[in-house]
Amino acid sequence: MESTFIGNPAPAFDLACTRFPDPSRSRVRLEDYRGRWLLLMFYPRDFSLICPTELIGISQRHDEFQKQGCEVLGISCDPVDSHERWMATPFSKGGLGGLNFPLASDPDGRVSSRYHVYQTRQQVAVRGLFLIDPDGLIQYQVVHSLSVGRRSQEVLRVLSALQSGGLCREDWMPDQSLIDPFGSLRTGHFFSHYLVETEIGSGTFARVYRARDLQLDRPVALKVFKPDCPVTPSAALAEARTAAALNHPNVCTIYAVDDTAGVPIIAMEYVPGRPLSSLPRTGPMPLDELVGLTGQLAAGMAAAHDTGIVHGDLKPENVMISDDRLVKILDFGLARRLRQAGPIEDNDTAVLGLADAGGGIFGTARYLAPEQTRGEPSTFASDVFALGVVLFELATGRSAFPASHLLQILEQIRSIDPRAMTADLPEPFRTVLSSMLERDPDRRTMTMRRLADEMSALAEAV
Repeated sequence: MESTFIGNPAPAFDLACTRFPDPSRSRVRLEDYRGRWLLLMFYPRDFSLICPTELIGISQRHDEFQKQGCEVLGISCDPVDSHERWMATPFSKGGLGGLNFPLASDPDGRVSSRYHVYQTRQQVAVRGLFLIDPDGLIQYQVVHSLSVGRRSQEVLRVLSALQSGGLCREDWMPDQSLIDPFGSLRTGHFFSHYLVETEIGSGTFARVYRARDLQLDRPVALKVFKPDCPVTPSAALAEARTAAALNHPNVCTIYAVDDTAGVPIIAMEYVPGRPLSSLPRTGPMPLDELVGLTGQLAAGMAAAHDTGIVHGDLKPENVMISDDRLVKILDFGLARRLRQAGPIEDNDTAVLGLADAGGGIFGTARYLAPEQTRGEPSTFASDVFALGVVLFELATGRSAFPASHLLQILEQIRSIDPRAMTADLPEPFRTVLSSMLERDPDRRTMTMRRLADEMSALAEAV
């Protein structure tokens, strides 16, 4: 049986519906609402005493729901012709007098059963109410008895709270400020079973804190998503759960993914050290250091690619170097969700995915593959290109794309000539980077596994 728990996909439906308010529409499907919120209301019977008051109450505030990107649909087990008679009957005679949203018919109770609101003995649906997000996931549900109606103001309050992305008190209203979760994340404060020690990073999408896991008595890095993060927390956490399967010495381990405290968090391995981006750029990196670092980066990336995981935002800010020179790659699986699809504009910071530890918009744009600048999704090949850019900068001590303005940087990426760019590099890096920096992703024949093997062999010879 399907689950209607919070965060789960809403059960699909395809039902006959009233032709009012849209005369061209005779059926309604869950898929029709993809990309918008949906208030889904089950009710027991047409021409009943309580149903008109709640349906009319919602209809009278339909414009407010529309302004919040939310559609409304009512469902009962009565047939469509009964719905239409009820809608055409004046309120003074027990009817609705018209509605601003359709009513659908679930005559056999099949859809009501899938949403767990069907009463078999009475063959009616109880008053179930569901708020379904644009991704088709259930974000709110409440079930009333047959004799208790629902208030439109409360539904709007909950919808506003869900869309605002913060913590909301019982008496919170849309014109009030949210409870700031970051206000409680201070040194010495507890969050779930973590003792917060200090903030160690802040970026566009999240803040990162060093904390102590009191259950396992170990240090962790807590990544806490901001309320205005441009993706739903459930989507970001789903990616993190996938990445949590990675277990490799050169990949920062994800310990836990949790949102039970009301704030989505990712608990990760705490890596003492500093990001690769903070290493002083005083010239080419010594060959032995470059070979060792490249081998570790390639090995970590190969482990991810072997399990089907694309990074999508590989850059120096996402590489930590521990005090004993161990490389750790951060934020696997997060970048694809944190970067919107579509063409890049010079003021579109969400597309470019600002560095979580600093570095700014240009610091990220410089590591995009040519196909990513056109809005194409991240792939293994785009990861190879990004690592090629990182290695080029380490090998030369200079930026691969030195333009100062975003559009110029993107043009340099799209018109890259890898052979001319790497002509002055010593072998084998000239050949390796020339392959990794090909404009056409189909011509990037170098793989992370092959690169790791080549660096391992070279390390023995150096």
